[in-house]
Amino acid sequence: MIDDVVALRFERLVDRSGVHHLWTGATNASRGTGRLKVHGRNVTAQRVAWELARGPLPPSVKVLACPDEPACVRVEHLRRDPPERNLPTQATSGRGRGRRGGGSLQQVRPGVWKLTARTPADENGETQRVHRTVGARNGIEAAAELARFVAEVACMPVVAPKRETRVSMDDAVERFLTEHLGDEKGREDKTIRDYRALHRKWFSPMIGRRLVREVDRASLDRAFGQMRSAGLSRSRLNQAKSLYAPFFRWASHRGLTRVNPMASFELPTSTHVATERTPPEVEELCLLLREAVTTIPDVAPVLVLGAATGMRRGELVGLRRSRIRWEDLRLTVDSAIDGQRVKSTKSRKERSFHVDGETMDMLARVCEQQDQLAAAADTPLVADPFVFSLALDGSRPMPPDFVTKRVAVLKEHLGIDEKSAATISREDEALRLFREPAAPRVPGRTGPQPTGGLSYRGIGALLGRSERWASLAVASAERRELAGVRGDHLDFDGSVVALRKFTSSELLDAGFSISMVAQRQGHGPQVLAKHYAKGRQSADRKAAEHLGRAIHGQI
Repeated sequence: MIDDVVALRFERLVDRSGVHHLWTGATNASRGTGRLKVHGRNVTAQRVAWELARGPLPPSVKVLACPDEPACVRVEHLRRDPPERNLPTQATSGRGRGRRGGGSLQQVRPGVWKLTARTPADENGETQRVHRTVGARNGIEAAAELARFVAEVACMPVVAPKRETRVSMDDAVERFLTEHLGDEKGREDKTIRDYRALHRKWFSPMIGRRLVREVDRASLDRAFGQMRSAGLSRSRLNQAKSLYAPFFRWASHRGLTRVNPMASFELPTSTHVATERTPPEVEELCLLLREAVTTIPDVAPVLVLGAATGMRRGELVGLRRSRIRWEDLRLTVDSAIDGQRVKSTKSRKERSFHVDGETMDMLARVCEQQDQLAAAADTPLVADPFVFSLALDGSRPMPPDFVTKRVAVLKEHLGIDEKSAATISREDEALRLFREPAAPRVPGRTGPQPTGGLSYRGIGALLGRSERWASLAVASAERRELAGVRGDHLDFDGSVVALRKFTSSELLDAGFSISMVAQRQGHGPQVLAKHYAKGRQSADRKAAEHLGRAIHGQI
């Protein structure tokens, strides 16, 4: 019998990210199908999947594997042997269509089904689809729930909806982001914020007040052309396209427009020239970490762990003590931090990997220091504290943005910050104003001598910025000045993501397989090769020397 414990074990071993729901546990070596031990007996994974969705099967009935992918456990891709007889279409498939007007059902996950039915036609001759999610152990129970739902919908009063046609682009985009992407699709808050900022900056000034139905292809071409003229990269242009293509489909379905101006739309060619910086060499990374210990000691352990593992920023600060396996020297990564919100990893998969002994010793020291601080403040730690936390009880993770801002201080200290010439010029001007000599004393005025220079408030007012900006600008300019005095001429990427690129490049240069490196990093080999495996100067020099020996006959 399949109980809740078996169901939980089963779900942990299924990857449902693609068309095929792939079994990641033990498999039959000859057939490639999955297997799972249930109450001491080996059972095929496809049979467990079937019984979780549709109830127990007699011992004489087999569940045949997916013909295209043996490891697939998606119920819609499996078949009974012998087949089920005399049952409604909806009861024998995960997603079926019955007779016209009879509704349809779709299995969302084991034990949960989505029912769909149409209302009677209104005075305009139009019908509306309505949905309901119900719990059912199998397809037969789901079909019975569907029949009751269809009968209930058929008795609903018919009201012709009032169509909204005079909606501005600004209002419609906001509704699309909050109601559709946020509530219906469950997209990340950061994604919605980025889309909102992109619309307000590049599209709202041109088409924000126009009605949705009045926006045509030419107006969109002008808006995208403005982004191109500003030198934005192709990825930013693609981001805008990924917002407005589904937006106009959504608007069309709701009667806000009759024409989709994004149909067969082609992006303009970007004039942006990427100036990507290479990841640090081993010597440069060691310098970065050494300086971090003295310059930003509160964040230095986070950077060391990032360089040793290649974990993402949100994964680093989201590490809890229970995810550290001290005896095995392993870490488990199953969550990440976005702002103060705990979410799943970017790939929505858990991964585990070994860590060297010295890094584990460092983590032990961090935990010990956390215990001492909590004891000194007479504050007990929570049950499973975050390893990197600014809270005494370890209940809240260190904010990812805090890490980024502290690393920016370190980069300025080393003289490798990546600020634009205009920003550097403004910060230098703030430092000059701060250091201006004292004004001469007014004749006859008593009191202390003028100290010289403008206050932060005065600098901010003069440059059109805030008092806080002025204080940060002066500090940044002073760090940059000290780096120049020391004669440091460093040029490498010192960002948090550069640590991840360093890990990938170092392992690949050392000869480790790309599949192993991709597994540690938590993404596929194609993403690894495109975005994270970067050619460093040391590898470039080795390649040049090898080609030289080959050309000049020294091989």
